[in-house]
Amino acid sequence: MEVLKRYILSFFFLFYLGIIVAQQQPVDIIYSNLDAFLEQPNPENLSKLQNSIENTSATDSEIQLAKTIAYCNIGYVEAQNGSLQKAIDVYEKAKQLYFSEGLSNYDIIEYCLKPLGNLYIKSQALSEAETIIKHYILYAKETGQSKQETSGIINLSVLYHNRGEFEKAKNILVQTLNQNPSNLDLKLNLASAYFALNDTKETKILLKSILSTNSQNVQALQLLAQVNLSEKEYDNASSNLKNALKLLQNDPKTKARETAKLHLSLAETYLAANQLSNSFSEIQKVYAQLILSYKMEQSLPKKEQLYAETTLMDVLDLHGNVLSKQGKPEDALEAFDLATEVNDFLFAQLYIQDSKLIAQQNVKHRSELMMELFYQQYISTKNVEWIEKAIKLDSKIKGRIVADANFLKGKLNEKSSQFQQLQKELGTLGEEIQKQVQNKNLDYSKLATLQKEYSFVLTKQRILYDSIQSEIASVSQTKTVFCLDEIKKKATTLNQTLVSYFIGSETVYQFIISEEKTLFKKIVNSKDEKEQFTEAIRSYNHFFNSPTTINNDIPFFAEVSLKLYKELQLPKAQNLIIIPDGILSFVPFQTLLTSKKQTFQYNEMPFLVFESAISYSVSFSEYLKNTGSFKEKQSVLGLFPVFKNTPQELGYSVFEAEVIAKLFPTDLLMESKASASNFIENASSHSILHLSTHAIGGTFNSEPSIQFYDRNFSLEELYGLQFSSQLVVLSACDTGVGKVVKGEGALSLARGFRYAGAPNVLFSLWQVNDKSTAQLMDYYYQNLKNIQSRNLSLHQASLNYLQDATIDNARKSPYYWGAFVYYGTTDAPQESTDWLWVFLLLAIIPLGGIAVWYFKRRRS
Repeated sequence: MEVLKRYILSFFFLFYLGIIVAQQQPVDIIYSNLDAFLEQPNPENLSKLQNSIENTSATDSEIQLAKTIAYCNIGYVEAQNGSLQKAIDVYEKAKQLYFSEGLSNYDIIEYCLKPLGNLYIKSQALSEAETIIKHYILYAKETGQSKQETSGIINLSVLYHNRGEFEKAKNILVQTLNQNPSNLDLKLNLASAYFALNDTKETKILLKSILSTNSQNVQALQLLAQVNLSEKEYDNASSNLKNALKLLQNDPKTKARETAKLHLSLAETYLAANQLSNSFSEIQKVYAQLILSYKMEQSLPKKEQLYAETTLMDVLDLHGNVLSKQGKPEDALEAFDLATEVNDFLFAQLYIQDSKLIAQQNVKHRSELMMELFYQQYISTKNVEWIEKAIKLDSKIKGRIVADANFLKGKLNEKSSQFQQLQKELGTLGEEIQKQVQNKNLDYSKLATLQKEYSFVLTKQRILYDSIQSEIASVSQTKTVFCLDEIKKKATTLNQTLVSYFIGSETVYQFIISEEKTLFKKIVNSKDEKEQFTEAIRSYNHFFNSPTTINNDIPFFAEVSLKLYKELQLPKAQNLIIIPDGILSFVPFQTLLTSKKQTFQYNEMPFLVFESAISYSVSFSEYLKNTGSFKEKQSVLGLFPVFKNTPQELGYSVFEAEVIAKLFPTDLLMESKASASNFIENASSHSILHLSTHAIGGTFNSEPSIQFYDRNFSLEELYGLQFSSQLVVLSACDTGVGKVVKGEGALSLARGFRYAGAPNVLFSLWQVNDKSTAQLMDYYYQNLKNIQSRNLSLHQASLNYLQDATIDNARKSPYYWGAFVYYGTTDAPQESTDWLWVFLLLAIIPLGGIAVWYFKRRRS
């Protein structure tokens, strides 16, 4: 009976509890689950909280605010647990909800935007961080939150510092410090900026001021140690770092990452002082702080212990340096491989191209160290496996971002098109923001609105990217891994010789691969030699700044050209495929002189174009990937704005249009029809896209753009498009010119078309002449029709131009014919099948006559 009573009481208790729960409002359920999660942040409570957020369909502002607060708290917990990307994702959801619903009465800057910006900085997503920080600076200004505005400027200076824009960081800090002269954080960040600009005097003045106010400022002590290190005061540097470590260890709020970074600084100091064992000891302490399962007897962490963390990547790089100095090259390469693994984790989480470009530059320094180790191992062992490793490394860091973009576009489902649409929106908004910034009468309210819209679209893109992460991971595993034998086999089949350059800070390496050769050599061995090498390239490229420079001093041009040819150590070959690096991307190799000859007649000069058919490729992997012959049945979409009766008129482009139309089925967008919208709408219907117009090459401060009849089209807008054409011909000025990014080459219009999916692009390296370009294009398309080879047609067109008796000698200068280069699939020459029809026709006529004679004879 007692048991029955107990059951009855339990039943009524549960029934009563159910009524209470049923009467709870959705907002109460969210807050109740949030309290439970914060008290015990385990997976079960997290799941309950997420379910209560997702299953609540009501849309009133009170519930939306509850969801926002819940997301911010989840983000905080995930960040504390080291799950940076999960934290970023939920903070982005909170941000999107708060601003899209127009919510208020919550400090969204403090609890969402500030931690989100900091997380982006930690994960190397610096472009995303800049957008977030600028967003909350503007929001703080609008809502009168001066402290948050100052905080945002400090964080923006940190971002600029991480991006290497030290002058920019200094300027905004000086301006803000004038308004807040007692702010120690502003002083500290300004001291960092001065130190980065090599102004140790100002750095020391600011540090003295900070430490006199607060002698226990850990960051000030750490920066002072960096100053000591720069002045080779190793004991003072290590002493200041040890003091900073003691202060951190006595602070209960200290995070493992902060302690790890100080141990890392101490390890770097010991390495600089050549105290390798002490450096290794500090490195192990960093591992112990960042990896809970790390054991001191391991030395290096295991691959399965790695995760996306910048400090972990930095300490692995440092460990590789220590091992290299200890004469353990294979162990050093293992450390660098692990650092690369961590870098790949970080890289996979970046979805904005600017952030990827910054991350790619950081990869180049590690690659230099690895390349030197590969080279030394090859020299000592003569084992070609080291060449293969070096080639794979060289290939991985060249054109990686474009390759990844095209790989994903080809593999992902319909979400990819949504992602592309958002990219278009970002391109349009980015263009509007640039116009506002460059406008003398800057409208701050309009700029603020545009920044917010940009930030909002960015958040939508981030959330979408998060939803396709699993698909990205699965398709990334299917990427082809090539081997040296594959390269040699293709080169042998096509009778080609590949020459690739890897430019380091003090060295230049060269790979030569053909049927007979497999070479890996160092052609520049020191800092002085590297400066001479770079100067030789710059001196040569200077000749193409204007049409008269070469003609005004042909002997001097010949001297500089021959000198650079010798520096580049090119092999003799019928077909050369050049894989350039860095500044070499701007060198027109076909215009180099291969020997000394006393003549002023350009068609008699020993240009490399007379010896070799030259094409270009981005990397060894792109060379292997670009396959398939040029099919005879092609159609051309030609864009010819002409700009008639304007100072920009391109009269000879009409001649280009007429030539192409005679040779191929062509849709011509002439004059007013050559609009951006018409081009985009019709591009997918044609296999060849020909753009004869004006273009502007990129500089350090501005992006390239190409001119349609109705407007300029920016590089960022190109990124949002998708082309599948067999060939894109950019018959315009400077289409291969742009800011050079380590590992990625020039951020040019040509690269923009490749990013948008065009695998084969013909483009220019300087401001081309209208008339000579039209003549060269005439020859190019005639050859394309006859031999059906995208690369060899350009080579033959250059020869045709030089041999054309109607062109005077001055206009046979390399300035007029050498500007255009071709990157993409290399085609073996094929004869057009038109001659078959002629042969058949000629054969049929006499056969027909014989047949008529035969039948007449039989009748008779």
